[in-house]
Amino acid sequence: MLTIIEKVLLLQGIDLFSFVTSEQLSFLAAIADEITIKPSQMLYRENDTPDGLYVVIDGSVSMRRGKEEIDRIGRNGSFGVWALFDDEPRVTTAVTLEESRLLFVPRDDFYEVLSNHVDIVEGLFKHLVQRLRRIVTAVET
Repeated sequence: MLTIIEKVLLLQGIDLFSFVTSEQLSFLAAIADEITIKPSQMLYRENDTPDGLYVVIDGSVSMRRGKEEIDRIGRNGSFGVWALFDDEPRVTTAVTLEESRLLFVPRDDFYEVLSNHVDIVEGLFKHLVQRLRRIVTAVET
C-alpha cells in the first residue's frame, strides 16, 4: 500500500499538476485509491461516462479505439486526465495487458477537494492557460 508521499510523487509526474504544490497534491493523494487489476481486464470502454484519472504504479494498460491499439501506458504513466473535466463519453477503451497496480482519482472526490482548496484550482488553471498559449503559438507560426 502506497503512502500519501508516494502517491504525491506519482501525481507530480502528471503534466496537469505541474503548477500544483506537493502540499496541495497531498489532498488529492488522500482521495486516490490504489487498485490491483488482473490481466486482460477492461477498466472502461469507449463511450462510457468518465469517472476519473488513472496512474500506473506497476504493469501496463492498452488504450484502444475500436480494435486498434493507439497507446500503451506503463509505469508512472497516466490516462483519463481529461475525464476529470469533461462530461463527454470516453473516446478510448482501457484494458490491462498484465496484472497492474493503479492509482485511481475518482472524479466526484476530485471536485470535492477542489471545492475546499481554491489554490489547487489556480494551479490547474495556470497549466491549462499555458497549454492553450502553446497551441495558439503553434497555430500562428
